[in-house]
Amino acid sequence: MKPAARSKKQGRGAFCNLPLLLLIGAIQFLVIYSPAIDRYMVMITNGKPGFPSLLLDGRRGFKLVEEEFIPEPRVVCDFADPRSDVCELEGAIRIRGSTSEVFVVAPGGGGAANVTGLGAGMNATSWRIQPYTRKGEARVMRGITELTVRVVAAGEAPACTVRHDVPAVVYSNGGYCGNYYHDFNDNIIPLFITSRHLGGEVQLLVAQKQQWWFHKYREIVDGLTNYEAVDLGGDGAGEVRCFRRATLGLRSHKDLSIDPRRSPRNLSMVDFKRFLMWRYALPREHAIRTDDDDEPGRKPRMLIIARQSRRRFMNLPEIVALAEEVGFDVTTSDVMSPPKKTTTSGAGSGSAAAGDEGHARMADASALVNSFDAMVAVHGSGLTNLMFLPMNAVVVQVVPLGRMESLAMDEYGVPPRDMNMRYLQYNITAEESTLSDAYPRTHPVLLDPMPIHKQSWSLVKDIYLGQQDVRLDLRRFRPVLEKVIRLLR
Repeated sequence: MKPAARSKKQGRGAFCNLPLLLLIGAIQFLVIYSPAIDRYMVMITNGKPGFPSLLLDGRRGFKLVEEEFIPEPRVVCDFADPRSDVCELEGAIRIRGSTSEVFVVAPGGGGAANVTGLGAGMNATSWRIQPYTRKGEARVMRGITELTVRVVAAGEAPACTVRHDVPAVVYSNGGYCGNYYHDFNDNIIPLFITSRHLGGEVQLLVAQKQQWWFHKYREIVDGLTNYEAVDLGGDGAGEVRCFRRATLGLRSHKDLSIDPRRSPRNLSMVDFKRFLMWRYALPREHAIRTDDDDEPGRKPRMLIIARQSRRRFMNLPEIVALAEEVGFDVTTSDVMSPPKKTTTSGAGSGSAAAGDEGHARMADASALVNSFDAMVAVHGSGLTNLMFLPMNAVVVQVVPLGRMESLAMDEYGVPPRDMNMRYLQYNITAEESTLSDAYPRTHPVLLDPMPIHKQSWSLVKDIYLGQQDVRLDLRRFRPVLEKVIRLLR
């Protein structure tokens, strides 16, 4: 009975003051908790375009408005890198693909944003960036989509239509897209550097998106993102995608390779090689060791890339015979030849078919190359297949005439070493070039290529890459093959 009496007493006192207590409590609730409740409503409806929050307006009662918490933005750009321009954005980021605009919303307006790393003379409230990794090549950059970044107050930014819970990476799929070397050098490896550490939780926004390219390399792309890549140019006029973080442009360190000192989590080319092995289910991580292999007497396997156009081996049967004599099991292939074209019908079927064919060739090429212990090729995009060789394999690059040694080393000499492979470079003589059949022995094309280099790269490309085939001196080339055998022991 005591508890009942106590309740009755307390009840009488509480009842006398009830109206006043209710009024005070209501006022405190609205003053203290209404903003927090509204932010919570915005948060839980994140990802639902146009879903409003309910706010109390003292003048007009209740009304429906759309509100977003606007944090202080942070923008860190790098316009000093010679290979690519990159901007890292944090805060309220809104991207409108139809106009190629990126809005960074600042609570205090454009002048209050924290923006660093812009180039000399650039405006910190509005600037332009081309998200492609051939920054120094004016000819190709003229065709790359340009993004305009604007730092604006909340009232000046377009309203969100789509909210994303993961960061964005924005880049161009244009330029040299379709060239096997450039696909890896300009797109795939920079995309790996920029996004791999995010573990798939990243949304790709792609300007100049080539759908066939994403079909061809879908194992790689699907390993980097859990989401379908967005065609930025395909967004409707009113589409505005909102993010909390975004990277404009891809980071690129060097030709066909990675500098682990500059990459997130110190990712290296060994990590990239293992990533490729995982995505293409490649069985061999290491090449044969002839001295202690589990299969005594098995010959190391050598792949000779047989180009179909210029820079071909003109005495290929003799080169194969020499390699077999030295101790290799030899296969010749150009690896990436497309199958013969067949007639297709239906709108858009050509692009899809090209992507499917490219995808099949990538699967076949990666498996084929991974089965070899050594590869020999004349300088050219076929050497890009070295990505799929097992570690400890040996790559031999045959460098054509024309003072191409430095270029050849940068493009295909450094990457094998960065992937724990061995590399040998064979520089041919004038007698081993078919240019000696087209020009007299005293011609500058044969004796002094440097003036041609100084004239233009187009002339170098036309003569030394476009008009030249190779006829190896077997006596001179034999020690190179013998060294390959020694390196595989």
